[in-house]
Amino acid sequence: MNIQEFQDKLKEIQTLAMKNGKQVQAELVQQFFGEEGMDQEKLKKVFDFLEMQGITVHGYSKKCEVTQKVEEVLQVPLTAEEEEYLEEYLETLGEIEGFDREQLLADFIAGEDVKESILKSYQKEVVQIAKELHSGEIFFGDLLQEGNMGLLMALEQAAAQEEIHTWLMSEIRSSIRLFMEEQSQQKKEDDILVEKVRNLEAKVKELTEDEDVKYSVEELAAFLDMDVEEMESVLRLTGDDK
Repeated sequence: MNIQEFQDKLKEIQTLAMKNGKQVQAELVQQFFGEEGMDQEKLKKVFDFLEMQGITVHGYSKKCEVTQKVEEVLQVPLTAEEEEYLEEYLETLGEIEGFDREQLLADFIAGEDVKESILKSYQKEVVQIAKELHSGEIFFGDLLQEGNMGLLMALEQAAAQEEIHTWLMSEIRSSIRLFMEEQSQQKKEDDILVEKVRNLEAKVKELTEDEDVKYSVEELAAFLDMDVEEMESVLRLTGDDK
């Protein structure tokens, strides 16, 4: 498949998705491109592109993909800075051992105000889970804080759970993974935006080399096959919107 054919197919699947309420089945996308022998890695890039356009791709979950990537890089050692952070963090908490967790949970169900004690009693687990999921791409302290936030939020629903300990442990892990997914997605979007800016700068420079010829934003957008609104947004980032 040459570039023009690929672009035509991409526009066609976008059009179908827009007509279907900005949603499309991953299977349909795969049929569209799979017939041309496209490998799975390239298909994932197509899925990512569609979702960047605000199109929901049913049957494709970046969360599962990110989780798998996280599992592949488990337990990256903490840096010296992160070790120092952890040491200081634990010092501010004071004693985190010696709690009767079973009694604490029973008291919690009974309506007693023991949240702070429960939070302390789970610090060993929060630290361990954050270490297991630490990939080196996000500061360990941020993972730790997200784990604690997940624990705190889970406590709000814990009384309704049959296995409170299992529920809390699952929510700690899920909150950290979700945070890592969001950060990964944000980085991907930032990288795409940076690439857009670079490409636009190069194209605008090429079109405006002749200082005697002036183009309006609308004319540049037409030349570059971009929406005026999108181009103005990118130009604001380059500082060339004056």
